[in-house]
Formats: sequence, structure tokens, C-alpha cells
Amino acid sequence: MWLDGLLVAFQGENILFLLLGTLYGLLIGALPGLGPSFGVASMLPLTYNMEPATAIIFLAAIHASTTYGDSIASILINTPGGAGSVASCWDGYPLARQGKSGLALGISTGGSLAGGIVGWLSLVLISPILVTVALLIGPTEYTMIALLALSLLSVAAQGETIKGLMLGGLGLLLAFIGPDPINGFMRFTFGLQYFEDTIEIIPVALGLFALSQAIALGTAGSGTIAETFTASDSVWSGVKEAFRRPVTMIRSGIIGILLGVMPALGISTANIVAYLMEKRAAKDPETFGQGNVNGLLAPEVAKNACVVGDLIPTFTLGIPGSATTALFLAALMLHGITPGPEFFQKGVLPYAVFIGILMSQVAFFGGGMLLARYFAHVVRIPNAILVPLIMVLSVLGSYAYRNELLDVVVMIVFGILGYILSRHRYPVACIVLGLVLGQMLEGNFQRALILGDGKYTVFVTEPISLVLLIVTILFLAWPYLAPLFKRVPSYLAPSGDD
Repeated sequence: MWLDGLLVAFQGENILFLLLGTLYGLLIGALPGLGPSFGVASMLPLTYNMEPATAIIFLAAIHASTTYGDSIASILINTPGGAGSVASCWDGYPLARQGKSGLALGISTGGSLAGGIVGWLSLVLISPILVTVALLIGPTEYTMIALLALSLLSVAAQGETIKGLMLGGLGLLLAFIGPDPINGFMRFTFGLQYFEDTIEIIPVALGLFALSQAIALGTAGSGTIAETFTASDSVWSGVKEAFRRPVTMIRSGIIGILLGVMPALGISTANIVAYLMEKRAAKDPETFGQGNVNGLLAPEVAKNACVVGDLIPTFTLGIPGSATTALFLAALMLHGITPGPEFFQKGVLPYAVFIGILMSQVAFFGGGMLLARYFAHVVRIPNAILVPLIMVLSVLGSYAYRNELLDVVVMIVFGILGYILSRHRYPVACIVLGLVLGQMLEGNFQRALILGDGKYTVFVTEPISLVLLIVTILFLAWPYLAPLFKRVPSYLAPSGDD
């Protein structure tokens, strides 16, 4: 069956749409604010008359290449291509400013390929196990996962813990705007219809990281992002540099898979959590945010592993792991395929799809290697041209996401706020973390209390929830416990008299 699937995947029509999907995905990914959901949604109607295998391979190529392409703008102009590439700005852009844009793009390309392959292996080999684990995760466990992720605010704050907690709280407040996740009552809308929907992360992220950067470049005067520019062969050296760090790849890949298989978390969470966990594990955390290679590699591996991991509950249970995989679910339904056991009983189809997903990882890697050297020249564009370009892309990206003009207003407000906060050394990334996790925390917290008859003990009576709570407490207490553990050997060591 695998051989038959390979033959189907390599049919001329499938290869053609694989390449077309890759090129289209790279283009959409490089444009700030659009992201995988836009790329897949815009092409979904065109798959109606395609064969099922061709349609899924085409969409998979768009999905994978758009996710990778998101990082191009993040690295070169500090503008997140999508919600899943926010953390890629934090060390990718400093590398570009140091004249190492080709190296940074190579790290992104190699890390994305590694993450995609790790995610594909999980999809093919261990999806039954991961799905079984995911089925054990309920509201109490999701609450503890969100709490654990929020405990990373102290890491994201980069030495400014109080400021980080303040901005994390602001992000939580933003997440609470709109309907209550349980009873639907409107909160904090101030009578405005726009606030009756939730605050989306795209305009907020574009404002905090893109528009604020444009303002900063504009105030810096003439010149370019990088005073020097590395040779084009540094892209390949970046790929080799990425594969010299297997521990980071494995750790970030596991994070991406686990967050991908859990519905509703997605690449925006995987991208940030992988970065913060890598910083937590690093021996030189003070260099993160200044062009640390692991700080770029970790989120790139995690988000691409998460992209494929998202497909596990989609194909096996019919539960979309993210908004983009919900479109894959729609594509299956469009072709009369019911996800779950029926999908795996469609003869050669699932094998052709799995091989097509693997081919899409190789395709965007090849496209990135061929085109990255040209993308890297962005850092040579004068600020006088680059600043208006970033502003236009930010406006277009925030508007195109929902065709909502007020999203542009939100983007402008957070752009000004982000510039002011950055000038005063406030870690604006904490706002994004609070916003991403806020709704998940609140909704699952309320559901857990309902299931527990309003008793808070529900969070300690469930085994997985209790373990996650203990891990969170240890995580927060470790900076204070570590010095104590270091003193233990000196107490146990024999004295000079012995």
C-alpha cells in the first residue's frame, strides 16, 4: 500500500499541484498577516473538481510552505508573517541586523524541514498513541497547561519580571473582551459591536512587532537594517548550523507535536512555548533576543512539527487541531470522505496523502534554498523605502485577515503602544502570550468548575492535572530551589578532619 501510495503521489498532476501549492504558499507566507489559514482557504474552492489525493496534497503543500514562509518577514523586517511566527522575530531579526540574514534564513529553512519531518513521523507512526493521550486531556488539564504556559511569562520578560507580569495581565484582559465562553454574555465591549467578537492576535501582533518596528526604523533616519550583508552561501551554512543542534530540534519537535495534537492550541502557542522552553534550558539565556541561534531554531522546529501534528486529530478523529486543519476537514467532506476509520479504509488514498505531506516538506525546503538568497537582500533596502513598505503590508495584513477596517485601527493603536513600551524596555511579547492563552484558560477553567460542582479541588483530584500543577509550581520555584541543591554536595562532602 505504501508503494501504491508512492506511485499515486508521484503522478504528474499531483507533482504539478505540489509545486504550484509550494510557490503560492511561499508568496502568501512572505506577506505579513495572511498566514496558513488564508492560503488554504483561498485555494479550497479550486479543489472541488480535483481527485481527493490531489486536493489534499495541494492544500498540504500550501499549508507547509506558508508556515515556513511566515518566518521570512519575521526574520528580515521584524514583521510576523502570521500568528505562528511571532517568536521567530525575537532572535531572527537581530541576526539580520548583524548582517547574518542568510544564516538566519538557512536556520529557519533547516529547522522547518526538521520539524516537518518529526511531525510527519508522529503522524504516520505514533498517531494512535498521541490521540489516546489527547483524549485523556479535559478542561482541568487544559487549564493547568495554560497556567504552565503563563508561568513562562517570567522567562519571556527577559529580566523584567514585574513589567512582564503587568503586560501578561494586559494580554489576559484583552482575551476576556467579547462573549463569555460559557454563557455568551458580553464583557468589556463598551457598547461597540466590534468588541462583541474576540480581539484577534493578528492585528495585535502586527502592531506590536511590525508597525512599532517601522516607527523605530523611521526615527532612526536613513540607512539599512544591516550595515553589512553576508554572502548567499550563508543560507546553506545556516542549514548546517541548524542540524548541528539535535537536542534543540528534538526538544522543540516534541513540544510542537504535543501542542499540535491537542485541539485549539496550534502553532501560535507552539512557536512561543518552544522559544521560552529553549531559553529556560539554555546556559546563556541572557543572549536570547540578541541573535541566539537556538532562539530562532526552536520556534521554527516547533511550529512546523505542530503543523503536521495538527493533522493527527483531524484525520483520525475528525477533530480539527486548528483553524487551518478545519479547512482540511472541509476538504475531506467536500470529497465525500468521513475522517476517522473510514479515511484509513480508503485503500491507497491515506498512503498517497501521507507521502504527499512528506513531499510538501521537501518541496518548501527546496523552494526556500533556491529563493532564500534573494529574500535576504531585503536587508539592503533603505529605511526610506522599507518603512512605508512595512506600514502598507501591516495595514493590508490586518485588513485582509477578516476584511474588518477596525482591525487596522487596533493594529495602529498597538503599533504606537509597542513602540512606546519597547523604548522603555517593556517585554511586549508578554502581551501576546497572555492574549493567546487567555481564552483557553478562562473557558476551560469554567468548564472544569462546572464538572467539579464548583469545587476547586477538581484541579488536584485529576492525576494529570495534579502532575501539571506540581510541574508549574516547581518551574516557578526552581530559581529559588536551584541554589539550595547546589549547596547539598558541600554539606555531604567529608570534612578535612575526616
